[in-house]
Amino acid sequence: MYSNPGKEGYAGRPVEPMDMVAPPELKGVVVPFLASCLWLLMMSASLIESYAYRYAGGLLVCLALFRYWKTERKPAISRTGWICLAWGGYALMRFLAQFVLLSDHPLGDHDLLFLMPLAFPPLALIFLQCWSQMERLITIHFILALAVLLFTTRFGAIFNGETIRPLIQHNQIHGAVCCGILMIGSILWMLHYRTGERSSPWMAASASIICPLIVAVCLVAVYGAKSKGVWLSLGLTFPFVILVIMRLLKFQKGLLALAVIVGLLAIGIYGVRDNIDRTAGPTFSSTMAMLESFGGHDGVSSAVAQTIKDGATPISMDERLQLWSNAWQLFSMAPLFGWGSEWLTLWPRTHYQVNYTIMHNGYLEILVRYGVVGFVAFAAMLVSSCISVYRAACFRIIPATAFNAYWLILLFFGFTILSNSNNRLAIGESLALLSSAFALACEAKVLSVNGSKKTG
Repeated sequence: MYSNPGKEGYAGRPVEPMDMVAPPELKGVVVPFLASCLWLLMMSASLIESYAYRYAGGLLVCLALFRYWKTERKPAISRTGWICLAWGGYALMRFLAQFVLLSDHPLGDHDLLFLMPLAFPPLALIFLQCWSQMERLITIHFILALAVLLFTTRFGAIFNGETIRPLIQHNQIHGAVCCGILMIGSILWMLHYRTGERSSPWMAASASIICPLIVAVCLVAVYGAKSKGVWLSLGLTFPFVILVIMRLLKFQKGLLALAVIVGLLAIGIYGVRDNIDRTAGPTFSSTMAMLESFGGHDGVSSAVAQTIKDGATPISMDERLQLWSNAWQLFSMAPLFGWGSEWLTLWPRTHYQVNYTIMHNGYLEILVRYGVVGFVAFAAMLVSSCISVYRAACFRIIPATAFNAYWLILLFFGFTILSNSNNRLAIGESLALLSSAFALACEAKVLSVNGSKKTG
């Protein structure tokens, strides 16, 4: 992520060439420049909601496969890479079998996106070959992020109580999620230069200037987006962010930073408390009433049904409960393997008639399609990826701030998909591609270091 170790690892020892892990980095001028542009387009989904990241990712995969084909000594595929390929192969074969064998030839709804793990290993391969460029690309990305935030944020409308759409996204929820990711990433980006090696003075200076501005504008934009799910996700994630800040900084500096952050947030929340109450108050009251009724004789299903019927339940909460009830109904009918791409043909037969098929819960999106087996497979990929990044930090291949940014962003995103299907959005797809490519690249780096230790 933020590392640029050059010819030496962060432990100060030479890192041997990765003979059976990956070919050397890209050489020359044109190809590395084009690859850098493609990686920036991959990151652009957090700023502009478009399909640019898909085209860029496709070209990067093609470049990786071409270089893999041209390499005489083929790089080894890691454990996590095999998990990704195994799941992708299973999902692809199941999709094709259902399309061919079933009379209505189901395509599902965004079901092909769950085959993305097939692209993770080749993206990791090209990530490794661009490793030394990533620190510079991340700096450029945050510079662009600040420019887009300043250019698109309607401060006047926010302070007048209007709902705004942050960044260049399709709606306010998408923009608020992106702002949360940018905030967490920029904080750890700045902490990298404040607590670790400063490999580039201009990057360190950029981080120190840009990060506070990004955080300030993003906080205002998230407030203006009025996305209750993102507010809750940030509220659940920021205690962990604060703990990381306290751990990375010396106690006195960390305590001062904590006091400033908490003080500013308290002042801001107090100043807009009436607006927050109008936005989130009815949902909070309905949620608490529903939770209190969970312990009744009729159980959870009855409590949810009563909440849906209650006229005091806000429309957005009411619709989500209907969608979750329908999704749970389908999952309960095929809990082990799910329905695959056939689920969409069964959707109109569920209890509640809703006008759209986005389930507004990323976990139910997986369970309905692939059941518990699919959920476990994706969980295995996620856990294995986190372990790979953690081990890379332990070997000092990457700085600790990179690992903290990795798991904090994924934690925040994991909270957001409790109430939205953000994994089906541009930000969700691009985050999955980037985070998995980085994790697999870290795993390859760790294997390289372990291999050099055994042969040394």
